[in-house]
Amino acid sequence: MDKHVLKQIKEFEKGDYIKVTWFDANDDCGSLEDHKKPEILVEEWGVYLGVEGCPKYIILGKHYVPKDHVWEATRIPLMLVQSVELIAKHTSKAVFLRRYRVEPCRRNIVKVKDLG
Repeated sequence: MDKHVLKQIKEFEKGDYIKVTWFDANDDCGSLEDHKKPEILVEEWGVYLGVEGCPKYIILGKHYVPKDHVWEATRIPLMLVQSVELIAKHTSKAVFLRRYRVEPCRRNIVKVKDLG
């Protein structure tokens, strides 16, 4: 990953609305030549919830359910990130200053439990 991208990520705060451009693998049918570059460039927007794990990944919040204190979120491996962009600062201060725990949900979507 580019050092400039890592520096940008370190400047984000929980609650910032960001865009992440990253390479995602995909399934496809075709000749061997078609499979030499199977990654596709993806642009995703969401609420920055932090960097966690080993290897490191960005947690990008998609939906928040206040009643259950649960986030639906995407985890994007840092090694696949090509660029990041700040769209808006602090989309909601009250919700994002809390601690969260990532809970496995399905495929590439995770739930993030509010620990208050």
